[in-house]
Amino acid sequence: MIELATALRLAGPDVAAALRERFRVEIMAMVEGYAALPKEAVERVLADDGIDLAAFFAEGWSGGPQAHEILMRAARLGDPAIAASLYRRRKHADPAVFAEVLAHVDDEEDEGWHAEYGLVQALREIARRDPLSAATMPFSVVVRQAAADRCADVPYAVAVDLCVAVADRCTRTDLLDLAKEPLGHPGLAAMLVEAAQAPDPSAYLADRRPPEEWLDPAAARTFLHLRQSTENPRGLEDRPEFDWDLVRREHARKRLGETALGWLTSWEGCPQDLVHEALKAARPRVALKHAVWLPFDIVSNQGALAAAEFDDAMRRGIAAGWMPLDRVLGEAAPANRMLPTLPDIPEVRSALAEAFAPLGDDPHLWLTFYARLPRFAGSVVDMVAGVAASPVSKRSTTWPRPLAAVFPATEPENTRALFLNLLRLLPDSVTVALAPYFDARAVQHLLVFHYQALSPQVRKALVDEHGVPALASRAASGWLSKEEVAELLAYDEPAIDASLFAHAQVPDEERVRILAGVRTDGSRGRVAPEVLDVLEDINLGHYRARLTAGLGGGDPGVAAVILRRLRLGTEAGRLLLLVSVWERYGPTEVEELLDLGRLPAATVKTVRALLPAEDGLARLRERQAAAMAPGQVVAYLAKKGGPAEENLRRAVQEGVPLPWPELTDAVLDGRLDGQMAGLLCEQPGCTREFAMAVLGAGARHGRPVTPPKRTVLERMLRAGVLTSEDLLAYGTSPVAFLDLIARTPQAAPSRSAVVEPCEAARALAADLLGDEPEAWVVAVRMFRDFSGTLPELFATARAATS
Repeated sequence: MIELATALRLAGPDVAAALRERFRVEIMAMVEGYAALPKEAVERVLADDGIDLAAFFAEGWSGGPQAHEILMRAARLGDPAIAASLYRRRKHADPAVFAEVLAHVDDEEDEGWHAEYGLVQALREIARRDPLSAATMPFSVVVRQAAADRCADVPYAVAVDLCVAVADRCTRTDLLDLAKEPLGHPGLAAMLVEAAQAPDPSAYLADRRPPEEWLDPAAARTFLHLRQSTENPRGLEDRPEFDWDLVRREHARKRLGETALGWLTSWEGCPQDLVHEALKAARPRVALKHAVWLPFDIVSNQGALAAAEFDDAMRRGIAAGWMPLDRVLGEAAPANRMLPTLPDIPEVRSALAEAFAPLGDDPHLWLTFYARLPRFAGSVVDMVAGVAASPVSKRSTTWPRPLAAVFPATEPENTRALFLNLLRLLPDSVTVALAPYFDARAVQHLLVFHYQALSPQVRKALVDEHGVPALASRAASGWLSKEEVAELLAYDEPAIDASLFAHAQVPDEERVRILAGVRTDGSRGRVAPEVLDVLEDINLGHYRARLTAGLGGGDPGVAAVILRRLRLGTEAGRLLLLVSVWERYGPTEVEELLDLGRLPAATVKTVRALLPAEDGLARLRERQAAAMAPGQVVAYLAKKGGPAEENLRRAVQEGVPLPWPELTDAVLDGRLDGQMAGLLCEQPGCTREFAMAVLGAGARHGRPVTPPKRTVLERMLRAGVLTSEDLLAYGTSPVAFLDLIARTPQAAPSRSAVVEPCEAARALAADLLGDEPEAWVVAVRMFRDFSGTLPELFATARAATS
């Protein structure tokens, strides 16, 4: 109920108090919805003063101070139903609230606590997951149930602790009943029977607890979480220290699952026997990903491991130093599985340079290495030795299995990806030596996917050897940075420009330049066939504007493609295309465009009549200017029929200038459709006068006008096109925007940049409504359906009560 929440924030203290009383039912419903509390809880919480409702509604359900205080008050009520409702939301609020709930349980025998879905049921579920927490809970039944359910899963010392808690909180009969449960520890049941007969059962059990075992509650709790985990366990943030002998003993008593074993390997000091056992599990994923140390043996067992997990484990190990790099290169096999596991670190680069030294910079040896790589079964060192010793007649002299570049570029795969990644880690001289031998696909992969890692020397060698085709293949990528696009555009090569135009993120002004045939040095010429071919394939559903970027360029080839592929929607756009071609290439080229049969008959007739005239171009320019005149543009945008969004998009794409003064007049006198007016507010260059006219259009003309979108209003406020005072004074249907300008600093971060005009809103309300509560009440009642401005709303409310 935004109207009431806003009124409470704008009104003075006395009026706000009166509004709270008059709208008590509505306020109760709002607080009930915001805080997710039962109605009876809200009534009791709000019975006392002290809650700033205006601030609470500004916070929403964001955990602000007022919301927290409401929950704390509810927790202190000691009501079973309210407590259960609060506890069900424990994951989403301050733990202090739930500590307060437990602190206000007065009579644990009250049936309300034990009802279905009540607090006791919720606590049992928590204690089942974390039995150590049961001792802090106010219900003996929860402690007794936790011990019965979980003694078998915890170490013996912790099981004794649970039994001590039962002795402290329950009866001797409860101890005897607990002894009948499957406790999972030999002798524990007999000890419980003896304790039930002892003068002090709790002390009897405490004296028999194994000393020095599982004394850290955090370690015991974490171990239990690990035991019962199937995925990422909770409580691993602090990593408490384990006594590994106790862990081994507990694992021997009741074996840990493979996930628990895997997570144990992430602890510093995890014993080797547990690490080896975790790796032998059916799914060693956790150990491979999180272990602080893994044995070299995983290399020989790699066939049983997922490739990505094995690679990640090897990279971590090599980078951390516990996976010996010399053994990886000299012993691990096959080479094509070991090379992808090498991280890009100085130690690896140095080791590879040494390992591959026998190949030197001989391109034929490297081509031989690449050709043999998929099938070689030995280690990297063995493979290098074999290639270096191979007879000259057996060495490869050309790139194996050559491929052409693809458009758009696709990432390298398999052996190709492996080899190119390897080159990135080797001295530049190797890649330079291989530059003449790379196939077109390899050059493209290096220039697209490894460009930032290549030295200027390597880049130059690739371009020198493979020329413009290599640069064009590099341009076929949507991942190029602005700087890389600019670098490629500077070549002024048609093949490169075409590839960029089709695949890269090229700035709009550069697309206009390319389609005008303008080179980077300012000279002009015909647009190349390569670029025209790209235009023929453009997806018009997504990239129509890329084609219309050539409307005013004057290139006949571009113009012909535009006419063949598009049905231009404005006469201004059609004449812009024809005038531009005539200016650069004369009437003959224009006549050829008319012969395509893609222009309206009236346009063709008019232009044909002007072609032989000496002043034909000047007269055609006059017609173009008339078609782009403000009156014509307004008439086009104001015409009925067809979607407004499509009409505006076509006009903007076809070079039609938006005459803001005339469009403002069209809004003021009601000629411009309300939806079109709202869309125009989204256009760059929208003026304050136009936006102001749109704000008040509905009230002037007595008919609905689509207001600017909320995001557009926010943008206008941030940019200063509109001010908050403008919205307050002239915005119609204030329900759509008032919360934008009546916020407190607690607003969401995404909205905090909007100017905060609460004082202006308060001043306006105080001036027109005064301190008369009845006028405020009427304003609140009218707010949601009122279509006028906020001052009109306040004035109407004041008049109705005077």
